[in-house]
Amino acid sequence: MRIITRILTFIALCISCAWLYFDRSFEPALTTVVSLSALISTFLFKESSASGSSQSQNLGDESQGIQAGGDINIDIGTSGDKGKE
Repeated sequence: MRIITRILTFIALCISCAWLYFDRSFEPALTTVVSLSALISTFLFKESSASGSSQSQNLGDESQGIQAGGDINIDIGTSGDKGKE
């Protein structure tokens, strides 16, 4: 996936450089700078691996923690519903 991103940003940089060559104004110059910074950022930042990801949680005394891999909803009801089934 990273190689595709690098190729696409390089193509965008080439197009924006050609645009800047034929039309010397602010918009093509800004596009060239943004395209160049996007290409450089693909080399600077490393991919995060999903296998190395983990979850951690710190709890205080007499507390409960719930850890889930996705969205979770906790419905404790209202105080008047406790003990009723």
